[in-house]
Amino acid sequence: MSILGVVAEYDPFHNGHARHLALARAQVQPRETIVALSPCFKQRGAPALFSPTDRARWALEAGADAVFALPVLWTVRDAEHYALGAVSLLASLGATHLAFGAETDDLPLLRKTAELLESPPASFTAALRRALDAGSGYPAALSSAVSCVMDGAAGLLDRPNNTLAVCYLRAVLRLGLSLEPVLIRREGAYHAEAVRPEQPSASALRAALLRGSYAAALEAVPPHVAAAVRRRFLDAAVPDESVLDALLVSRLRSMTPAEYAALPDLSEGVENALRAAAVSARSRKELIAALSGKRYPASRVSRLCAYALLGVSRDALEELSLPDHALLLGLRKNPEMTARWRSLSFPVVSSFTEWKKAAHPADLAAWSLWARFCRLPDTLPFTEKTVVL
Repeated sequence: MSILGVVAEYDPFHNGHARHLALARAQVQPRETIVALSPCFKQRGAPALFSPTDRARWALEAGADAVFALPVLWTVRDAEHYALGAVSLLASLGATHLAFGAETDDLPLLRKTAELLESPPASFTAALRRALDAGSGYPAALSSAVSCVMDGAAGLLDRPNNTLAVCYLRAVLRLGLSLEPVLIRREGAYHAEAVRPEQPSASALRAALLRGSYAAALEAVPPHVAAAVRRRFLDAAVPDESVLDALLVSRLRSMTPAEYAALPDLSEGVENALRAAAVSARSRKELIAALSGKRYPASRVSRLCAYALLGVSRDALEELSLPDHALLLGLRKNPEMTARWRSLSFPVVSSFTEWKKAAHPADLAAWSLWARFCRLPDTLPFTEKTVVL
């Protein structure tokens, strides 16, 4: 029995996502397709624009059979740990295949790169050290070192989807899994500024929606998604940046030096730079613009802001175990599928009340914060229902 696993944010679900999901399902022809979704905060540290239940519904309407929430302490992480948490969750749920996109269609090259990074030779370690000593940031140094020691890898890790694909393959190796990779070549630019209807960039889509360019954005999503997106903006049921900014700036200005020092992913005095910037910055965008550059990548600064809001410490991440349960966000009615879940030793939780007993405090904080960004009651998610089609 083939079970296709997909890791996604779907914020919003667009035509490129629909293409990826359709091609992967056509290639594998699985009995089930399951999605590990980032619910309230995403991998680069920003809150999701659309609700977890909306995005779960969109995935189901596009052909997924079940959508599960990836815990926030795995979603708001660097690519390596994000992939590790998501792959572990999907494997625990019985996935036999893992579909992902990449800018290259050279799966052997991606696999070879994953093997190199999981068991780095001395030549690679030396090349990485040289690049770091020359002043390169870690992502650029990693790309340079891989290019130095492996033929055909020049620029491979300069592309975000290639990097994430390698991280998925590394997770499969590290966890000793037999997951079969399903590589779908990505068309279009990940960070393109213009909205291309057939192969849009999700970041360009969100930017268009937030500045009111609805016509172009809505052409880039399936019709069922367009209708829901239009309703959410008409109802103002999306995060208000002014609320996010106020909460973040207030939190950063009230943190003690000890709390700054306890944040995860610190080096090169980034905590001191963040603390100093928070004194005068009025928004999340100003903070990121003030700190990001060669020394501190924007994604790293953004994640630090998320850690501060969520109250996440370095110790919490170091002590974190792999996901030990799955919160079900949505499913298609399928008695065989739900019977299979009952046979697993891995708990599938479909009630938010039950989930509260097993969830990490950061997950509860993430839902509460997302509700506040949208000016909704803190009772979210307990007023939400599992999406059933």
